Amino acid sequence: MQFAQWHRQIRRRGISGVMMMVITAAALWCVACNNEINIVAMADVNISEWSEPTTVTLKNEQPKSVGELTIVLHVNRRFDAKEVELEIVSTTADSLRYSEQITVSPTIDWPIPTAQSVDVEIPYRHMVEMRKVGQYSYTIRPLSPLQGVESVGMSYKTEKQ
Repeated sequence: MQFAQWHRQIRRRGISGVMMMVITAAALWCVACNNEINIVAMADVNISEWSEPTTVTLKNEQPKSVGELTIVLHVNRRFDAKEVELEIVSTTADSLRYSEQITVSPTIDWPIPTAQSVDVEIPYRHMVEMRKVGQYSYTIRPLSPLQGVESVGMSYKTEKQ
């Protein structure tokens, strides 16, 4: 149903213009509240051997959002690491910094036998709150050189509320 037809039906039923504005505002508010956020930032690395720190920046436009942070590695068939040790330095929109070292065991699922590269998603943080609007930077560095990594990044995703 088009908006004009909907508007005429509402007017025929005797709902005033003010009431219609309230209904429209409530509907828009519900749509805005139920939006999910899905931000992905990737950066290319040295394809022959990744050993240098790589920085990616996620731009958050919704204050006080809570979601999941995932490390994303775009790898090719030369990647054969069973365990990956990473140092991650997080810088928030208000310039707070946090550094940690983690060890992860990536699971590679090749969708088809002839695929040459695939994204490996590694869960990193659960229930992360990005309190402020702004840029959140993540510097990711392998503690030992890795072969077969083409790009690295972070993904931030919230669920519909």
